[in-house]
Amino acid sequence: MEISEIKAQLPLSRVLQHYGLKPDKHGRLHCPFHEDHTPSLQVYYKTHTVYCFSSNCQTHGQSMDVIDFVLHKEGCTKHEAIEKCKELIGSEATTPPPAEPLTRTAVLTKMFTYFRNAVYNSKPAQEYLRSRALDPSTLEVGYNTGQFHHGTRRDEGLIRSCLDVGLLSRHDRPGRTGEEAYRPFAKYGLVFALRNKANQVSGLYFRSTINDQDQRHFYLKDRQGLYPRYPAADTKKLILTESVIDAATLLQLPAITGSYSVLALYGTNGLTEEHEQAIRELSQLQELIFWLNADAPGEEATKKHAATLQALHPAVRITRVYLPAGEDINSLAQTHSDPGIFTDLVEARQAPGTEKGAKLFGSIEKKKEQKAPVQPAKPATPAKELDTSNPYKLRYHTDTAHY
Repeated sequence: MEISEIKAQLPLSRVLQHYGLKPDKHGRLHCPFHEDHTPSLQVYYKTHTVYCFSSNCQTHGQSMDVIDFVLHKEGCTKHEAIEKCKELIGSEATTPPPAEPLTRTAVLTKMFTYFRNAVYNSKPAQEYLRSRALDPSTLEVGYNTGQFHHGTRRDEGLIRSCLDVGLLSRHDRPGRTGEEAYRPFAKYGLVFALRNKANQVSGLYFRSTINDQDQRHFYLKDRQGLYPRYPAADTKKLILTESVIDAATLLQLPAITGSYSVLALYGTNGLTEEHEQAIRELSQLQELIFWLNADAPGEEATKKHAATLQALHPAVRITRVYLPAGEDINSLAQTHSDPGIFTDLVEARQAPGTEKGAKLFGSIEKKKEQKAPVQPAKPATPAKELDTSNPYKLRYHTDTAHY
């Protein structure tokens, strides 16, 4: 085998892997050819060469190809280095078999844990959550920075698993250091876990924090799971919301979660077969409460899905919570700091089509104002008598009276 053939068939990445060397995200290594306290060996994947910038290194000033690297690493002759490179090309042992991809639930559970930790390290994520009246200390919510596959976090086995579930896709050009590059799915999005019947993470929903106009909602391919989970078997009263964010808003309210189960639809057309099956199995269900947006799509979805679910449970009562026109659960939370507004609204629920949302909401607001305790007026503080004998004091009091 000619030297040119060796260089063509033996990539630098395979040589580095054989010696257990892993460059950082900038393609730098602690040089293995001298005592190196800071990474001084630069890896160039495009040319399959390395170069040490330290003047203390015996290789300084020499650009090394794969044969040179093996020669210095083994401390052998060039002929011996060539033979070693031939072995690396022909031996399957130099390229360990890829680790078995993680199961879908395993990789999603691992990644959701990573996303949840990222919330506490991201000021933009915290600010966005605050703007949406969502509390990460109460909710299971994550944030996708899109950096989990870079640098020291790069794990080839995890990358393959993320490709399988759709969290990554292959880029059409290599990265800066010549390695394969990837595009992260739903970068800069809040992340919520969707769970299967065994309460395992089987899907992820992403809500963009940077786009409120076009693409805002992202689900992984082969969407599976319900949010926040499958309703408990003993559920008697189930609230259905239009979105995950609306459901998350209600999950922060003990007065709601103490009396009702909450389940998110995935938009007005998001009553899936999985939703239907989960609801069909609720043998103790007494009431289905639709709490969708106060707009035309919400109205139509309520009528459509109420008919579908009534057919599954003919004896179950169907009701609806009314909101003022144009509002949704989360938008109401952003403008009303008193959580009592939500308990008042759900307690005033009615059969669909029997009440106007704005009228009902107005009566609740008026009722809350009437309940507010009247604060007794504070007695007026008697004014101090001015000392008219002192012109300076008189002028001072007169001038400051306007402030």
